[in-house]
Amino acid sequence: MFWKIILRIYHKLAFRLTLWYTAIFTVSLLGALFIIYFMIANVMQKHVDQGLLDDLYEVSATLALAGDGSFREALQIEAESDGIDKIFLRLLTPEGRIIAESDMKYWQTATINRGILNQIRAGEAHVFETQAVSPAHSLSRVIYGGEGAGKILQIGVPIEQENRIIVAFNTIVVPLMVFIILFSAMTGWFMANRALAGLGEVTKAASDIAKGAFDRRVQIKSKSEEIDLLASTFNHMLDHINDLMRGLKEVTDNIAHDLKTPITRMRMAAELELGKSGVDGDEQKMAAGIVEECDNLLQMIDTMLMISKEESGILDKEKERVDISCIIREAFELFSPVAEERGIQFKMNVPDDVVLRGDLKGLQRMIINLMENALKYTPSGGSVMVSSRIENDRVHIALCDSGIGIAAEDLPHIFKRLYRCEQSRSQDGFGLGLSLALAVARAHGGDIHVISELGKGSTFTVMLPCPSVV
Repeated sequence: MFWKIILRIYHKLAFRLTLWYTAIFTVSLLGALFIIYFMIANVMQKHVDQGLLDDLYEVSATLALAGDGSFREALQIEAESDGIDKIFLRLLTPEGRIIAESDMKYWQTATINRGILNQIRAGEAHVFETQAVSPAHSLSRVIYGGEGAGKILQIGVPIEQENRIIVAFNTIVVPLMVFIILFSAMTGWFMANRALAGLGEVTKAASDIAKGAFDRRVQIKSKSEEIDLLASTFNHMLDHINDLMRGLKEVTDNIAHDLKTPITRMRMAAELELGKSGVDGDEQKMAAGIVEECDNLLQMIDTMLMISKEESGILDKEKERVDISCIIREAFELFSPVAEERGIQFKMNVPDDVVLRGDLKGLQRMIINLMENALKYTPSGGSVMVSSRIENDRVHIALCDSGIGIAAEDLPHIFKRLYRCEQSRSQDGFGLGLSLALAVARAHGGDIHVISELGKGSTFTVMLPCPSVV
C-alpha cells in the first residue's frame, strides 16, 4: 500500500516538476558553493604563501650578514621572534643535510622533500608544499628557497587557523545548504501545484462528465493564459458534444419511430393472417414466424436504444431510493423455477436493506440480464451463486457460475454490442444483454469486472457507489 502511494505521487506531474526544479537548484547551489570554497581556500593559501616568501627574503638577508658559525643562532632568533611553535627554519645543503635549524621541539616530524631540493638545484627560486606535521600541528605550509653559496633554506608555518576557518565554513554551509534545498523543494512543490491547479479543475470536470454530469463546465479562474485557453477550449468542446448528443437523441428517436412503425404493421398483418379461417398450415407457420421475428426486432431496437441512451446519459431519470436486496430476491424467485427445471443449483446470499439511489428499472434490467446470462451458459448439474456485500461505500454484487466459461481472447470484447463468443453462438440472444448491464452500471457511476476460465465458469462482479441514502 505504501509503495502504491509513493508510485502515485511519483507519477504526478507536479512532483516531477518539483524534482527537476530541486535537482537543478541543488546542482547550481553546489557549483556556486564549490566556487566560493575554492576562492576562499585559494586566497588563504596565497596569503600564507606570501607571508612565507616574505620570511624567506628576510631570513636570507639575516643569514647573509651572519657568519658561518652563527647560522643556528640567527635561525633561533628568527623563530623566537614569531614563536617556536609558530615557525621552524632549517638551513640545508643541496643534498638535504641539515647545516643549522631552529628549535624543532614542536616540529619533530617535519620532513625534507628531496624532489623539491632537486627542483631548487635545477634553478627554481622557491617551491611550496603542504606537510602533515605532528604532534603540534596537523597541517603546515613549507617553502624551500635557494640561500646562495650552495645552501637551501626551509621555512614552515602552521595553517591551523586557515583550516579552522574552512571547517567553520563547512559546518555552517552544509546544514544551511540542506535547509535551502528542502525549502526550495517545498517552494517548488507549492509553485508546481499552483501552476497546475487549472489542470486539476479540468481533470475533475472530465471525471464528473464521465459519471454523467453533462452540464458540468470548467471554471475559468486561473492566472495562467495557457490554462485559461485550455479550459475555454475544453468548455467549447463540451458544448459541441452536448449539441451532438441532443442531435443524436433526436436521430435515435426518429429512427426508433421509423423502424418500429413498419415492423409493428408487419406484425399486425401477420397476426391478422393467423386469425383468418381457411389458411393452410404452411401459411400459418410463416405468419407465426413473421410475428416472432418482428418481436425479436422490436426487442433488439428497444435494447439498443436503451444502451445508447444509458451510455450517453441522455436518459434524464430521477434517482430514487432503490433496495438492491429486494431486486436480487425478486429476480432470484423469477429464475428459480428455470434453474430447478434445468437441474442447476441456484443459491443466494444477500443481506437485508442494501440500499442506494438510482434508476429502479435500469437496475432491474441489469440484474436480470446478468442472472439470465449465468443460467443460460451453465449446464445441467452446475451451480450459480448470487451474493452481495457493502465494502468501502460500494455495493458489490457477484454472480458466480460453474458454466462453460469465456476464452481469454474473448474477455476484452464481451461487453461490445452484438458480440457473441464462439461457444455462445448456439444459444438464443442478440449479444446485447451484457452491453446493457455495463451501460446501466456505468450510468450509476459503477462498473462490472469479470473473471473467467474456459470450461470452469465465470464470476461477474458489479460495483455500484452506495453513499448515504436519504
